[in-house]
Amino acid sequence: MPTNLRTTIQENKFYGIAFTTWLFFGALLIFLTEKGDALLFFNDHRSYYGDLFFRYATMAGEEIAYILMLVFLLIYNRRAAWLVPVTGGVVILASKGLKEIFQQNRPVAWFKELELFDTLNVIEGEPLFSGASSFPSGHTMSAFALFGLLALLISKKRAVAVLILLLAIIVGISRVYLIHHFFIDIYAGSIIGTLLALIIYQIWSWSWKNS
Repeated sequence: MPTNLRTTIQENKFYGIAFTTWLFFGALLIFLTEKGDALLFFNDHRSYYGDLFFRYATMAGEEIAYILMLVFLLIYNRRAAWLVPVTGGVVILASKGLKEIFQQNRPVAWFKELELFDTLNVIEGEPLFSGASSFPSGHTMSAFALFGLLALLISKKRAVAVLILLLAIIVGISRVYLIHHFFIDIYAGSIIGTLLALIIYQIWSWSWKNS
């Protein structure tokens, strides 16, 4: 492992521990439950306030989050501000490419194949996608890449970094709650997004120190 990567991991150990905890419990959930169980759990516990919360929370994986992040970095760390559009571009390419490779049905199509779609408690006004673009979750990948990058860039690493991770996890959960993805989709998205954040940060760190 290169020294600079080792240093990055050491300096962000609280985020790393929190992310590893997420990976552990996420893996348990995947191995101990069936594919649609997490979605059905939220389907049975849906509420007005839950619908409202997750419909707004999912936006943290969309363009508005990149705009806010760009404004923040223009104030906090102007040298790193250009990483925001780069991250967005990389996430789009990775998401589209992987979805094209895996071609996994969205939950709507999956439940229709099982003739169980009518049992779902769909959210009024929420668009439902039925194509073969479920794996991995692009919103989750986006959130973990963007917020992971933020966690790497900020100077205060402990509680703030863990809160940043929790925000990314909430974005992922929102995709299951809103019937857009299975849990395994957001789990994979979290891993890929975090790896992208680490790679982008390492390239930036190396280029900045050698410029």
